[in-house]
Amino acid sequence: MNVVCDLPEELPFLYADGRLVRQIVLNLLTNAIKFTGKGGDVVLDANIDAEGCCEIRVADTGLGIGPEYLDSIMQPFVQVDSGIDRKYESTGLGLSLVKSMVELHDGTVEIESTTGEGTTVTVRFPASRVRA
Repeated sequence: MNVVCDLPEELPFLYADGRLVRQIVLNLLTNAIKFTGKGGDVVLDANIDAEGCCEIRVADTGLGIGPEYLDSIMQPFVQVDSGIDRKYESTGLGLSLVKSMVELHDGTVEIESTTGEGTTVTVRFPASRVRA
């Protein structure tokens, strides 16, 4: 598996709890790596968008999430594979914690996914939290 950090040379500071931002990124990377098989790709990138918001994105070429789960996947304890014989161990808290931590910073989380092709999670912090 290839894990790539595609980060610009310099990003402005983010007015945020550094510990929580690290946990957000760690949770997203952990999920992406867990659900991406051998030979797949996981990419972490960040940028400041046209509106001045800070976007952190983790994209993978893993299993993907079916459209029927996208509305509920950020709820606590929700797991796509919740059967007794499930392949991946998990509490189902990672994405719900990400959502809560991002919302504490007035941000948003967006998930785009296609089953069998991968998932992209974008965390967006408002421009009011970006410091030049």
